[in-house]
Amino acid sequence: MTFNIASCHGSDRGIADVAFAIEQEQPDLVALQEVDKFTRRSGRLIDQAAQLANLSHLSHSFFIHSMDFDDGQYGNAILSRFSFENVKLEHHLDGQNRGETRSIGIISVKTSNEYRLFFGVMHLESEIENLRIAQVRQAIELYRKIVPDDQPFILAGDFNDSPTSQALNLLLTEGRLLLPCTECPTTYPADHPNQTLDYILMNTKASATFKLNNYRVSNIKKASDHCPLIMELRSSSSLFSIFNL
Repeated sequence: MTFNIASCHGSDRGIADVAFAIEQEQPDLVALQEVDKFTRRSGRLIDQAAQLANLSHLSHSFFIHSMDFDDGQYGNAILSRFSFENVKLEHHLDGQNRGETRSIGIISVKTSNEYRLFFGVMHLESEIENLRIAQVRQAIELYRKIVPDDQPFILAGDFNDSPTSQALNLLLTEGRLLLPCTECPTTYPADHPNQTLDYILMNTKASATFKLNNYRVSNIKKASDHCPLIMELRSSSSLFSIFNL
């Protein structure tokens, strides 16, 4: 699953609605964007990633710092049903003093004796196209250094651009990732979605390792300003659900 949670301020019940949206889909891995940690806005004692993992009954969480904000931190997170084999990368994507500093985070989990699954979350610049493209180039250079070509890799997040954009094209060409949809579901705004901004991409090894079972948005659309996006992959032994919130 990939989900831009708007710091849990997009609904009346806040973090409870976000946790419900996650729990209802029973994901194995979740990529979260716009996550607060110990901010005045969301609570000086609130680590949203850890709290969401607990409320949605996922065993593990990893917060990826993008920038300091409101006396705390702001960034992305990964929630997982599996223990992390390794936290491979936590890296800022430069805002070049023109936009917010963004980030990419990648972990690996051991789901079989045959491979490690690498899973990443990324949130890109929303307003400045050439900055967004620069961040994509930086992200590609980073993940290609640490993710072996012979291991499955899935990258999820809010990329703030359309399926036909230059940023997406770079991820599919120079980044060697695959888009698992021809007509990608719209994900924003949640109440009447008419734009595709959120994606779950995978490399060639992941495409060969898993069978794509489903790629869809959740029918729960009141927890944030983005819809949760879900990709279900079936391995030889089990159904593996990835949600981008």
